[in-house]
Amino acid sequence: MMDFDLATALRDNVAAVLLLPLALAIGWLAVAFNKPPAKDAPVKSTAGILESVRMLASSESPWWHLQLQESLGSSIFQHNIPVPGGMYVLCSAKDQREVLLDEYADKPIAVYGNIDSITGRTQMGTRSTLDPRTKPMRKAVEHSFSSAEVNRMNSICMKYAKQWETDFLEKLADTDATFDPSIELPKVVFKSIMEAALEYESTPEDYDFFASNYEVAAREFTFRQSVNPLRKVFGFMIPEVWAARNCCSALQDFVKKILTAYRENPNKSEHNTLIKAVESNPYDMSEEDRVAELLILLIAGFDTTGYTIAITLVLLAKHPKEMRDLRQSLLQGDPAQSKDHLKRVITESQRLLPVAGVGPLRLINRDFIFRDESSNRNVKIPNGATLILPQFASHRDEAVFEDATQFKPDRWENPTKEMVQSFIPFAVGKRTCPGQSLANAELFSVLSSILSKYEFELVAEGKLDFFMTMKYVDTKLRVKRVKA
Repeated sequence: MMDFDLATALRDNVAAVLLLPLALAIGWLAVAFNKPPAKDAPVKSTAGILESVRMLASSESPWWHLQLQESLGSSIFQHNIPVPGGMYVLCSAKDQREVLLDEYADKPIAVYGNIDSITGRTQMGTRSTLDPRTKPMRKAVEHSFSSAEVNRMNSICMKYAKQWETDFLEKLADTDATFDPSIELPKVVFKSIMEAALEYESTPEDYDFFASNYEVAAREFTFRQSVNPLRKVFGFMIPEVWAARNCCSALQDFVKKILTAYRENPNKSEHNTLIKAVESNPYDMSEEDRVAELLILLIAGFDTTGYTIAITLVLLAKHPKEMRDLRQSLLQGDPAQSKDHLKRVITESQRLLPVAGVGPLRLINRDFIFRDESSNRNVKIPNGATLILPQFASHRDEAVFEDATQFKPDRWENPTKEMVQSFIPFAVGKRTCPGQSLANAELFSVLSSILSKYEFELVAEGKLDFFMTMKYVDTKLRVKRVKA
């Protein structure tokens, strides 16, 4: 009798072994997705699984949610995405706020956990709120964003902004040359963060290295694998995945270089810098933990503020009267009125084109009942569901913002309570952005300085693009000095 060799059997039937779990999963999905919906269930997207996966991972994602909201006639709907508990979209800011402020709602680790592939391990940006490490790490970082620290870091940002004005804008001013603000402004913010938060003097080559490696890594792990888990399972067979992993290692090595430079620096800052907060954290942290925490902080801040400044410049160039009125206010108006005027412009820019277009995601741990005003019925979203909370949709709610697709800064002169509560560019709740006070300070200071000296002409608008952040690409602005 021939002996049974398990190893040989598995080797000879490897295809069947690999495909069996996939076949079972497809069978389960077929049953689950053909189950009749409950009366109070949200409407389902008409897009199939493959199309939904493709669109969520595409640069069209923010606009797609708006299109689905309109075509389905509902601000609450379910995606045909096979995740435990189901994946739903809430387009109303009122509903989004309720979820964000719920003490039991948490970050969906299955989605956000893909970022850990970039940072090397979990960190405060991806850990559960219930993780015992989350609260102390956020508390340590909060000291680095006190009002005194924000003023200090903002002054460093202004130093580099004025240097950029002298070295770059002055050379282009009153010539036919053009520039793309989405390329130039993130460089300024990156350099200021490196010095102000990480006590590191970066070079232009550092920015190019970081930005290029991050884009490759993020496209794979935060987009493709978030909506297509099979890429994680079969990544060893996909060259793009190998390239992304190499980029992750390069990013982590870059942060290790920053840590080494900090430790060897005999003249460390006496201020509560972010790198000091992470390095001296009293809680048990490995070297890999420190690298992960610093890397996620750098990722979160290096381009969002830069792109917001760039978007605001483009919007003002598209609306010359708004730019002229603001400049007149900055140069001749009362300081308090000038500040309010600039605040209205920045707020409207963030409302119309929020850099975090897709918005945050939350895993809910209880049932939610929402009122869908579009269909005039109550809708139930079950415990365990993953919710997408797109700011691009809630900020364009015509029931809240009249002429919502138009750039109208004056709408914020006397905003309604509903408008104020619907404006959530940094999210709300326990997991709100810890660096929003610094971001706002930099937006005010940099834009005030630039717009007091220069005016911008839109030569080519380019197009809006979304990948992690909303931005204009291929834009061409021409700069002119403001005449006294």
